[in-house]
Amino acid sequence: MKKIRKILVRGIAGIIIVLLIFSLSGCYSVQSIDDLTYVIALGIDKGKNNTLALTVQFTFPTSSESASGEAAPTIVNTVECASINSGITLLNSYTSKEINLSHCKIIVFSEELAVSGIGEEIFTLSNQVEIRPDSNIIISKSTAKEYIENSKPELENLVAKYYELNLFSQEYAGFTENISISNFFNKLNTTSIEPTAILGNGNKLNLPSSNNSKDELDIVAGELPITEYKRESENLGIAVFKDDKMVGELTAIETMLHLILTNNFESGIITLNHPLKENSTIDIALYSHKKTNIDAKLINGSPFATIEVFLNSRLLSVDKNSGDFDSDEIKELESLINSYLENAILNYLYKTSKEFESDIDGIGQSLLTKFKNSKEWNNYNWPQNYKNTFFKVHVNTNIKSSFLLSS
Repeated sequence: MKKIRKILVRGIAGIIIVLLIFSLSGCYSVQSIDDLTYVIALGIDKGKNNTLALTVQFTFPTSSESASGEAAPTIVNTVECASINSGITLLNSYTSKEINLSHCKIIVFSEELAVSGIGEEIFTLSNQVEIRPDSNIIISKSTAKEYIENSKPELENLVAKYYELNLFSQEYAGFTENISISNFFNKLNTTSIEPTAILGNGNKLNLPSSNNSKDELDIVAGELPITEYKRESENLGIAVFKDDKMVGELTAIETMLHLILTNNFESGIITLNHPLKENSTIDIALYSHKKTNIDAKLINGSPFATIEVFLNSRLLSVDKNSGDFDSDEIKELESLINSYLENAILNYLYKTSKEFESDIDGIGQSLLTKFKNSKEWNNYNWPQNYKNTFFKVHVNTNIKSSFLLSS
């Protein structure tokens, strides 16, 4: 027994010595952070002399130390290439440090490229282990290069932080949506809902004077009526896809409706004609109350979707007489809001079904449950049948009377 015990002790000691040798020896294959250059934005356009034009934006490693109050400097490089991977390889031969994509905040495609299809690029990026699945995907009405070059933060010193915070307006305005590449990829690989992306623009559009008569929420990226600005890039609206091709865009108000239907809405503001005051308008803040319920089924072979929306609201345009609203007038205001939203949602849904033929709101996810199996569902071919859908919408809005002025 003593002999066996000695052998075991020697064996364990030998293993410990080997582990210590490997742990103390240098690992020359591990790269230092100083050997890498980090991409914070990736832009993809159609190339002039090649398949693609790949734009990368780098930030200086010491930019986080900036305390001057000015935006930290960045570098933008563009290369013509046959693919994303070949473009990165070509840029690696040009830069003094190896390119790393693990801190990439946004991936921007030009609308020109998105219309022709971006499936191959999406699969390539999703297969790239360095790309984070929560990187935002943006479709720019201008070139992707213009979008990146004109994204100049005004309230942050770090461009990376600017990209990170820029989409939080979804929570308090509802005019865009925080859409990641993993979200796009997942919808691209299902037949019950179509992909969407953030709609952006890299230069202010020179709009004709006739556009001034448009509803202020009937606008998209590039049309924000801001007269003084330092940066030309902006995000507003949503790019609509059918499979991997962009087929249309949602305006600010349509984006809000989309968020309500997909249970991603938090709050937003609409303006209506005042029912109790002639030639006057009233601003109404909307808030999520309960989840939107979508029930889709087949009636005589045609898809029929019943949609119930539940919102809270409060009046923003109040005066000294607002506290005098009686219960009947409150109900009249609620009825006005409900009617407005019901008509707006119906028009929006028929636009997505008849014009875009793209179910971006997941009506098919409800209808899918009515089929016995996936084979039966696939044979039905929902992407082609969504255009035949009929809709019934009911909105229930509750005005929070505690927010009214009291005398």
